Amino acid sequence: MRAFLLGTLLSTAAFAPSAMAEGIFGGGNTLDPAFCKQHTVRQTVVYIDDSILVAGNTEWARTIYAKLRATLTPGERTTLVELSPTTGGSTEMWSGCWPAYTPAQSAKLASETHIFSANPLNSIGEQQGYFFHDFGVAAQKIEQKAARPASAVMIDPASPPSKSVLRALVSDGARYAHTRETVRAILYSDLAENSDLGSVFKPLPAAPVDYGAQLGTYLRRSVFYVFGLGSDIHGQGALQDTTRHFWDNALRSMNATVASFGSDLGVPNILPVREAAYDVTLQDAGQTLPGHLSLLADADGTLVDSWIGITRLRNATLNGVYRCNGPADALNCMLNATSSGGVVTMSPSENVHLAGRDGQSLKGHIGVPGSNVNLALTANPATD
Repeated sequence: MRAFLLGTLLSTAAFAPSAMAEGIFGGGNTLDPAFCKQHTVRQTVVYIDDSILVAGNTEWARTIYAKLRATLTPGERTTLVELSPTTGGSTEMWSGCWPAYTPAQSAKLASETHIFSANPLNSIGEQQGYFFHDFGVAAQKIEQKAARPASAVMIDPASPPSKSVLRALVSDGARYAHTRETVRAILYSDLAENSDLGSVFKPLPAAPVDYGAQLGTYLRRSVFYVFGLGSDIHGQGALQDTTRHFWDNALRSMNATVASFGSDLGVPNILPVREAAYDVTLQDAGQTLPGHLSLLADADGTLVDSWIGITRLRNATLNGVYRCNGPADALNCMLNATSSGGVVTMSPSENVHLAGRDGQSLKGHIGVPGSNVNLALTANPATD
């Protein structure tokens, strides 16, 4: 019964497949791979830590489903990966692209006449049903294999089991080396690292560990949303703070950015429609440091999954607005944002301001409000 419930959870949550999805000459009840050919601004990878799955509890799947449905962009590749911290490995379970069209694409399709096949707009509901059906089947396989009674999942901090979420995550590191898009990583895990690499159940070392250099893996261009933190640990208390510090340092050292840590999934319901990527240079005490700026914004200019990184310093996510106004051939763009963590300082946040002509250099500064730290920043359209 447990496997049946999860298997039907995502397959019936969306539109049920029907023969209406097929054109005059057929088509079949499957997800159309043509959506993967669309230009996309982001990809999403969903990690499920198989060591924390409790038999009969599928709330994690419902939570992920709701966020994906609300935030996936047309053609966005979505991949489900099982993390196995007890062995330090990972397994890709499924991958597919979100069946949807941009407003411009929809308008074009609506104006066309389709004689020998159905208008693709007519099958979007069914295609999205196939997407979540396939995702749900893959999630069911993880749950069916790994879920245990709650008593077997709970961790006693005085005698925690050996497991490495870090090594399991790093085993999927090739994904980040081969992409030029931002990777939105949704991670369902307790983050209860307890291995030769480090432990959240012990005092943290005085000097932060550089896991990027130690493991030779960098999770570049990623924005992590973690939920399930401490969900299976008895009397977690201050342990959550230690876990946050351990993982904030670990992910930053591997060039990842962290958008949200918590028991709940903090993915904002924002749908990006505009993208911009810049190579940046920072002027600091006579030095010129290179870096990268990636911006995704919704129709109102609100940033989501946006980040800035400076080589030899740090990465951080950005919150704020990025807007371009004016005539189409002379757009003026402005970025007003706050980082979620220090990039050039150890401050909890910094302000980033840039302005200039679209397609040309943006100039401005990065600094700490109320201090004398205000460094010149220049952004040029990315060349890669």
